[in-house]
Amino acid sequence: MVGLFSSLVTLLSAHPTLALVIVFCVAFGEALLIVGLFVPSTTVLVGAGTLIGVGSLPFWPVFLSTVAGSVAGDTLSYWVGWRYNERIRQVWPFRKYPSVMAQGEAFFARHGGMSIFIVRFIPGAKAVVPAIAAMAGMPVLRFSLINVASAVLWSAVHILPAIALGRGIRVAHLADPRLMVLTATVAAVLALVWYLTRLIYFFGQPRLDRWRYGLAARLSRRQTVWAQACARVLENRDGLFVSFLLGVLVLLAVRGFIVLLGDLLLAPGPLRSDLAISAFLQGMRDDTVTHWMVAITTLSDAAVLVPVTVLLALLFALRRQWGVAAIIVVAAVASTGFAPVLAALLRRSPPGGGAESALFTGGNAAQATVVFGLLALLLARAVPRGYRMGVYLATVLLVALIGVSRIYLRAHWPSDVLAGISFGMALVLIAAFLLHGRGLVVPRRGLAALVAVTVVIIVPVQLMVGLPAERARFAATTPVVEVTAADWIAGRGPEVPQARVLLDGDFGEPMILQSDQPLQTLEAALVGGGWRKIGTGQLDALLGAILPSSGGLARHAAFPLTHVGRAPLATLVRDWPGRAGARVVLRLWDGGEVVIDGTARRELVLGSVMGEEMEGVMVGYGVLEPVDLNPTETAAVRAGVSAIFGVSEGSGGGAIIVR
Repeated sequence: MVGLFSSLVTLLSAHPTLALVIVFCVAFGEALLIVGLFVPSTTVLVGAGTLIGVGSLPFWPVFLSTVAGSVAGDTLSYWVGWRYNERIRQVWPFRKYPSVMAQGEAFFARHGGMSIFIVRFIPGAKAVVPAIAAMAGMPVLRFSLINVASAVLWSAVHILPAIALGRGIRVAHLADPRLMVLTATVAAVLALVWYLTRLIYFFGQPRLDRWRYGLAARLSRRQTVWAQACARVLENRDGLFVSFLLGVLVLLAVRGFIVLLGDLLLAPGPLRSDLAISAFLQGMRDDTVTHWMVAITTLSDAAVLVPVTVLLALLFALRRQWGVAAIIVVAAVASTGFAPVLAALLRRSPPGGGAESALFTGGNAAQATVVFGLLALLLARAVPRGYRMGVYLATVLLVALIGVSRIYLRAHWPSDVLAGISFGMALVLIAAFLLHGRGLVVPRRGLAALVAVTVVIIVPVQLMVGLPAERARFAATTPVVEVTAADWIAGRGPEVPQARVLLDGDFGEPMILQSDQPLQTLEAALVGGGWRKIGTGQLDALLGAILPSSGGLARHAAFPLTHVGRAPLATLVRDWPGRAGARVVLRLWDGGEVVIDGTARRELVLGSVMGEEMEGVMVGYGVLEPVDLNPTETAAVRAGVSAIFGVSEGSGGGAIIVR
């Protein structure tokens, strides 16, 4: 997948005309009658916008090609509707799926001419409404004006956010190439899953339903008990077919849990996949990401899950729905006892080392899956049918993030988390099986109040109270490396990095400064020598690097970079001599070592340099781009810093040593 992505980027970068042809054809085909039902325009246009953000494609040609293709597709669809009129109904797929035309006609009747504008953003429907507008006698001039306006907005909605995504990928690539690889792979997989789901839902489900009802009709003509029972299930009498599907899903979840358990029982230590996944995530550890991961993992603490479970069970108990309340309590208790029961039988060392603990330390994942899964199961019954999938997807995303946070923070092995989620899913599906067909009446206001209390009170209180302790608990521990002042100056002892270290182990720009002076002293000397200090907030820097800006470099945050996963201690800038609209950036980093001089212990500070400039993307707006300094430019900056501190150059393996 990663190789395919890289090859595609290289191909389109080398042949931008091909990219323009592709986006034109996709936008044209997606707006075209019948053809638009099959063309994945969103996926392709988001990909094109992403490549613009990465810097592989130009903005205006791609944007105008998309607008032109969209306008041409709708225009041709309008002409077909005007030319063939009612005969369109006899053409596949409208002959086989008349509901598509019926829905388009109802939409046009409700919104009139503005339906051309609105439907542009509704996949599938926009492939038929222009033809219906022509069949209804909509004037050509009015159609053309709305067509062009909607095409411009539609193209902007698809491409502009994707450009920000591309910029984010570029920033991630410069900070850590593996993060870019992960982002690109996940985006490609999600796009493929979305497109396949759309095809299956539109074409697969009707065929499966026809097959199911046809088989049920054949079985119902037989007089055997087995045939009659199968026919009742296939026809979903009394909800039997849904119950059957839930039962199958329960068996699959239980089977997945048993397979994982068997693998772990036979393994003398952590699985190879556990070691690989854990090491991969640790290689991308970053202070900002760690902060958010700690916040996410606190959502699986008892301080959140217990109140939600109690309130959910109490909500149904007060309405005398004792069965529902009992199912909630039993599922929650079963998930809580998951880890302790297995801990009495099976043990192994946790990811972070130390004493042995439960084989499955994934109790938090199991409990979070059950509590949030039950809440989603009941909440989905309280919302309109069109919003149910959103409830389920949001819950799946939340549970997945909690699982990833536990692995990232080295609280659990990946197999522990997967086993916990499998066990929790089995409990949720069993609860769904038991609740199906009970004539359950869900208290909508009560559930809305519960969700509000959870979001407004329970979660914020837990973040305020529990977050500091959790942050200290999961803080990345790095061993203290000590070096004497004499060994440090002579270049003996632990090796000091001569360049910024990326998360994948590669090197970035050079380190030109080593010092054991206090950070404040270094900052004051540099500011006195003409450097300007700017903020080091990683979130501000990340947004500033991704989003276009019209303010120039003066107040722009520096590009967000890390050294061994850590953010800079301080960032200072000065104008780049001989290069208008550019600046030199000096970042001060934690060197990870302690210099011992007699009884004094001073932390080592390193300094790296890089250039930055604004690259124009559209009228009045530009994006921040890092620029590597050549050896001559680096030497000039090092000489200027040497003069500020009054020391000679070239010591410390090419870096200035300031004591």
